[in-house]
Amino acid sequence: MKKVIVFDFDGTLVHSRPLAIQIFNELAEKYGCTKIEEHLVEEYAKLNIRDRLKALKCPIHKLPRLLLDARKRYKSSVVGLNLISGIEDVLRTLKQMNIRIGILSSNAESNIRHFLQLNGIEFFDYVYCASNLFGKDKAIAKMVKELSLKTEDVVYVGDEIRDIEACKKVNVTSVAVIWGYDSEELILKGKPDFIVHHPEEIARIVQGGNI
Repeated sequence: MKKVIVFDFDGTLVHSRPLAIQIFNELAEKYGCTKIEEHLVEEYAKLNIRDRLKALKCPIHKLPRLLLDARKRYKSSVVGLNLISGIEDVLRTLKQMNIRIGILSSNAESNIRHFLQLNGIEFFDYVYCASNLFGKDKAIAKMVKELSLKTEDVVYVGDEIRDIEACKKVNVTSVAVIWGYDSEELILKGKPDFIVHHPEEIARIVQGGNI
């Protein structure tokens, strides 16, 4: 059985896609991007992040400042976000099994800890944040090294194809959820080790000794 299960935050633990779209649209004109129209949301979800940014005419060189601006707005709105239904029970089950659980995210650590505090779920062993949008494999590898973990002990649970691709590069087991930012169609292209449609499936996979 794996000893450490690390979760992505946005889209995996928290239903934050509507807020992300709202903030992006508020900033779109400032950074020369095209706003996300509601009827195209699911179409964008089928694109990887690079193609998504291209479709939205979002200049790569402006992306770091856009993300910084977005995180500031996010912090003031985090109080209104909700956990994915059923995920808290999964987290508690994993803790009862003496499995260490953590968060690895490109979101700001202050945003994440504020949300955890507001929702009374401050029982994560790790909260590790990295801002590199296109280098999540490096973020995972750095996290493993700095926290003195072993890749063979780690499972990463995420909602984007880049999460799966990153796990493959660093030999970490991947669990992909289909309720987040990327569509199931796109997730399947990444060929994750496991794919789940409901949060309780994560606990069942672990309890069954599959990971």
